[in-house]
Amino acid sequence: MKKRVSRIVNFFAINLLFFALYLNFVHKDTNTITTTAATHPTVSPSQTVLVDNPEQYLKKEHQQATTTTNQLAKATVN
Repeated sequence: MKKRVSRIVNFFAINLLFFALYLNFVHKDTNTITTTAATHPTVSPSQTVLVDNPEQYLKKEHQQATTTTNQLAKATVN
């Protein structure tokens, strides 16, 4: 009787193991986001370059932000 119970327990344990492997590796989640290398290139930290004068880039970003804010303000006034 003890041998029979252990075989049944082993059977369920192996089935549970294979089900977990199926969920982990085989079953594909439908909500995953696929990205392509062309749209999001990866850059490693060793490929980054320090800029000599970062203020010029910060000024450009600030000018773009203010023009966008001004355009939004004009759109809401009209």
